[in-house]
Amino acid sequence: MFAVRDMSSPLVFYDISSPIQPRSYAPNPSKSRLALSFKQLPFKTTWVDIPDIPDVRKGLDCAAVRKHHDGSDYFTLPMLQDPASGRVIGDSFDIAVYLEDTFPQSAGCLFPPDSTRTGLDYESPHKDSSFLVPLSPQQGGKHADYARFNWHVDASFTAYVGLVGEFLPFNPQSADRVRQIFLQRGWSGVSLTAEQRQQLLAGCKTGLQSLAEFFMVNSSGPYLEGSSASYADFIVGGWLNMFSETMPAEEWREFRSWYGGAFARLHDALQQSYYECK
Repeated sequence: MFAVRDMSSPLVFYDISSPIQPRSYAPNPSKSRLALSFKQLPFKTTWVDIPDIPDVRKGLDCAAVRKHHDGSDYFTLPMLQDPASGRVIGDSFDIAVYLEDTFPQSAGCLFPPDSTRTGLDYESPHKDSSFLVPLSPQQGGKHADYARFNWHVDASFTAYVGLVGEFLPFNPQSADRVRQIFLQRGWSGVSLTAEQRQQLLAGCKTGLQSLAEFFMVNSSGPYLEGSSASYADFIVGGWLNMFSETMPAEEWREFRSWYGGAFARLHDALQQSYYECK
């Protein structure tokens, strides 16, 4: 039951349009979708094609929260609009904080005060790497330990987006424009050879090992806290959702088998319990 909110004015969630909607594929919107469902809050989705994101954000007076290396604005999704308060939030982590602050009594707690803190001190092996896509800020604000975890998880998975880049589900009518936008950002768009894919897969398996080990700490799993989910699980779950939607099926099956199936159990539990598509 999705209660504690008037259905006549549901939250409005802005997600990236694609041929697979109402499913999401991008990691940050997926994190927010999990958080919304976990909090059992009614929401509706407004789908926005990638070339239209800057205008939609500007139209809602929602400034970019990240910058390209040249200092220009990086406009992306998700966004959340709350008709009751008039607020528009334009970052997945900020959305989670807003949901917990605004609806503390609704369902579970995204940032549990009695957390065991399992995994929150995770440090990415790619923390010193430079990426084409700017990562979310990790400093300042509430729940700084979760913000830091979010940044390090983003760094680790971003290092391997080459495995899925050529399979991103762009809308056919705008695919050429989207590729041009990505080329302007420095993305080559070149497909990996079979040998390159195997090398990157091997690197991915090694590079995510230390993160996966945190999901094996509590035997009551599959979450970091054991049987109870928190926003930290959704941070990783957003990336697992992207890989599940965009990886070639054979590679995704291989990925699921790594680390004794720790990520597979996490993904399956989140999809079954908290991933609402609409």
